[in-house]
Amino acid sequence: MVTDILLIVISIMIIVSKFFDCYTTSILITNPNQEKNPIARKLFKKFGSQKAIWGIFGLTILIVAISFWLLITLYNTNFYKVMYIVVGLFVTFIQFAVAHTNKTRNLNFVTRILLKKYSKYE
Repeated sequence: MVTDILLIVISIMIIVSKFFDCYTTSILITNPNQEKNPIARKLFKKFGSQKAIWGIFGLTILIVAISFWLLITLYNTNFYKVMYIVVGLFVTFIQFAVAHTNKTRNLNFVTRILLKKYSKYE
């Protein structure tokens, strides 16, 4: 019971954190070359920043919904539930860190790590 409530909370937090990431990115980005994520940058150039940003948000909702459904129907074990919670917390933490950097325009330790990773692909 408690695990199921946590699954719902984590699912909501993934979506909320992605919304803040997308919202702050949509305000910040005026040129696709400003985007540091090389995959997102390619999508911005191909589809336009706003369409790509909100398309990614929609994809996030779809992935969370399908993952949640699979978890409660086919993979309904404590192991998979705990893994979903752990991965969900990790993803949420990263997305909130990115949104924070977008809002404040100051790097934090998470976005410093991401920036180093992204620089390998430029």
